Amino acid sequence: MSDQQARWDWIRAQTPVMARNTYLNCGFSGAISTPVADAMRRRLDLEVEEGPVTRTVQDDKVATMTRLRALGARLLGADDGEVCVTGNTTEGVNIAVNGVSLKPGDRVVTTSLEHGGGMIPAYWAREKRGADLAIVHMEPDDGPGAMVEKFDQALGDRAALVILSEIAYSSGQVLPLRQVTEMAHARGATVVVDGAQTAGHIPVDVHESGVDAYAVPSHKWLCGPDGLGLLYVRRDRIADLDPVKVSARAAEAFDFEGHFTPNRDDIGKYEVSTMSTPAAAGMVAAIEQYLEHGPQAVWDRVRDLTRYAERTFEAIPGVEVTSPRHEETRSGLFLFKAGDLDCTLLAPWLWTAGRVVCRSVKQADSVRLSLHVYNNEADIERTADLVRRALAEGLPEDVQAAAEA
Repeated sequence: MSDQQARWDWIRAQTPVMARNTYLNCGFSGAISTPVADAMRRRLDLEVEEGPVTRTVQDDKVATMTRLRALGARLLGADDGEVCVTGNTTEGVNIAVNGVSLKPGDRVVTTSLEHGGGMIPAYWAREKRGADLAIVHMEPDDGPGAMVEKFDQALGDRAALVILSEIAYSSGQVLPLRQVTEMAHARGATVVVDGAQTAGHIPVDVHESGVDAYAVPSHKWLCGPDGLGLLYVRRDRIADLDPVKVSARAAEAFDFEGHFTPNRDDIGKYEVSTMSTPAAAGMVAAIEQYLEHGPQAVWDRVRDLTRYAERTFEAIPGVEVTSPRHEETRSGLFLFKAGDLDCTLLAPWLWTAGRVVCRSVKQADSVRLSLHVYNNEADIERTADLVRRALAEGLPEDVQAAAEA
């Protein structure tokens, strides 16, 4: 057994849910490992035993949050002072999008593959700020060249803002981020990235890609706790992307006599108020765990699992693989259709019939499996066997009734 395979076996053994379920849904929310849970418990016990605002606990809080920002910068390929802590990806996207100065008629460009956390801010820019919205329509089999051509046409000569995912939740596609960013910047547009499906999944290098802002969560591929995320803003853009929610952290100085100096240059201006330190301790442990795995090794492993799933599922009569097959666009998100079975019924039936945790993507009319390093080939085979059964026997009526209830 290779050292890397031993590592994957170790993390599977350290992920308690895998002893009970076939968990294939980190694209929605990742399975927390014992080391991450232990870090959260230790921090909570410290608060319980010492009190939440004693010096010992407050010093630990400062150290934990400082460590989280530093690890976040390392995770994203950023410098210290370019990463702040948020509540989630959508909050980070909103901070960046709403910080861009848009005039009526400025073009906002996004894609047909976006999650609501990116799509609705784009629509809101149209509805509330008078922007012109262009939606780049993508197909799952589009390669990087086709995607670049579509973006080139959509950007036009009035593009001011681009909102896109580096990996699309609805198709599993990896988008050509660096090329799109170069085209957008050539037209003077700001690029904001929804990284909900990237951190803990694909190696991220925000400096290499050149993007202006990049938001990620704790709870998906990083397998950390809910309620936290990170936002990168390129250092030379911090001053001109103003926060829309502010607190004392957005002030360089103020008094009670009318004197106020805004904080323009410090990324801390985007952090509004109190955050959960036990959750931060868990996110620290989750990032450390991922970096110990090795980002490239994780990326290689999840795509190997996707290739295995492709071979396994395409051998099932009536099944169509709907996730991308290009090497440049394939990720750890695997999607399939099973005959005429409704994906919104098949996904919950996989749970009731075999404790397989996955999700449907109605937008793609597919079931989506998120394949992480705590998964293995046996998980894929088990799921495929259940799909064969569903195709042979059909879905029971009570599944349909439950869905309609």
